Amino acid sequence: MSLYQEIAKHLRQKIEDGNYQPGEALPRQTDLASEYNTSRVTIQKALDMLFNDNLIIRKQGSGTFVSPTYSSALDIISSQYGGTTQLFSGKADVSTQVLHFEIRLPTNEESKQLNISTTVPVYDIYRLRKLDQEPYELTKSIMPLSVISNLTQEVAEHSIFSFIQNDLKMAIGSAVRRISADKATDDDIKYLDCLKEDPILQITQTVSLKDGRIFEYSHTRHRYDKGSIVVFNKVPLS
Repeated sequence: MSLYQEIAKHLRQKIEDGNYQPGEALPRQTDLASEYNTSRVTIQKALDMLFNDNLIIRKQGSGTFVSPTYSSALDIISSQYGGTTQLFSGKADVSTQVLHFEIRLPTNEESKQLNISTTVPVYDIYRLRKLDQEPYELTKSIMPLSVISNLTQEVAEHSIFSFIQNDLKMAIGSAVRRISADKATDDDIKYLDCLKEDPILQITQTVSLKDGRIFEYSHTRHRYDKGSIVVFNKVPLS
């Protein structure tokens, strides 16, 4: 992680911890450069990251401020489907524990969602993802071997989406998501470190390549206090 990314991560943590409140001004760039013993150029690059993530706003002649509409950096934009590793790149260290990995035939529901025959084998992958060593999500992914090849447990311990894009040279297209609330299961309590009475945010999705082939049908479960889903609606001009 480069210095400006580390500074952006540290400033982001200060915002999340409430050291800087929504609408509050951040220190001047010269003061930040002195605090982190670096140049204004490096500070500018760090602030650019926070600006691109909608954490801060800039007012000409006044400085940089925490966005008045700031919400958790763990929030997920509903249109994002690049995978957890890509989503939190430069924001948090993502680690993965593979809880289950096997190749089997799909159920009727899985074959329907993936648009494949029940005779086409699939990867069944169950993973715990952590952010900075804190449990973040449990994900069960079903992927057809007819679309994704050479996927191993070792690959699943890192970023599957990066493997698809960088190793298989496939372009990821669109995702369809269904968001719902659920009660905590035994696995949620065990792996997400939540209580039995805690609600769980569940996301069910199918993800396609740009050529239209569906390569993933998944169920992801989040702790209720680890961010939220943010939905943007385009408002037509009158």
